[in-house]
Amino acid sequence: MKTETKRTKRTPLFRAFLILSGLALIADTAFVLTRSNVNLGVIMPALIGAPLLITGLLLTPIRKLCGRSKLFRALAFLVSLGYLLFALLFAVTTGLILFSSAEPSEEADAVIVLGAGIRGNYPTLTLKYRLDRAKRYLDEHPDAAAIVSGGQGRDEAYTEASVMREYLEARGVDSARILVEDRSQSTAENFRFSKEIAEKELGRDARLVFVTTRFHVFRAERTARKAGVEAEGIPAKGVWYITPNDYMRESAAILVYFLRGDI
Repeated sequence: MKTETKRTKRTPLFRAFLILSGLALIADTAFVLTRSNVNLGVIMPALIGAPLLITGLLLTPIRKLCGRSKLFRALAFLVSLGYLLFALLFAVTTGLILFSSAEPSEEADAVIVLGAGIRGNYPTLTLKYRLDRAKRYLDEHPDAAAIVSGGQGRDEAYTEASVMREYLEARGVDSARILVEDRSQSTAENFRFSKEIAEKELGRDARLVFVTTRFHVFRAERTARKAGVEAEGIPAKGVWYITPNDYMRESAAILVYFLRGDI
């Protein structure tokens, strides 16, 4: 009887937690959709939040079903386990990401700037932050070149690299310092094709670093090694309102890359 009384008292608080958490996650997706293209990171909060909201709204009948049906009880256990495992994955990968966000230890001959999408002939805000960080590195290292790396997406009118080059030139970077890699369609191709350009223009012993958003440094460094490129990452700041989405998506990407043997 006492146990049942305690459970009854906890139920409203637990329901409120589930409902508010679910609504917050769904609201995050709805807000970010107004400011970003659709991708896994954008929709993940809604995918995670919807079951929480439904469970909170239907907690009492769900508990009754769990008490009557072993199958439903097993299903509820598996769903709870899935949330726990994702929370652990998110914690571990976020720790790896933050640990890998140190500045390069040596001066480089070239900085590779990884593409991050364009809108028309303008860089997205994420790409702008990467370019601004690369510009700072170029100002601090006047002998270094820039390799802007990014091909043309299906919904893009220009190559990312051409827009990146124009952005840097408009901010005072000498065009002679900018090398263009405009074929890549993935991070692995970013590095592989940029390496070819660096070896051709700067020599086979050219020292390389790269700029990408902070959350991407860990996976990008290991992708570079798989592509035969030894390059440390320079973290650029991310867009604050999509940071949770970026880290959620990156957690899933790191797991997938690890299982496929890509990192």
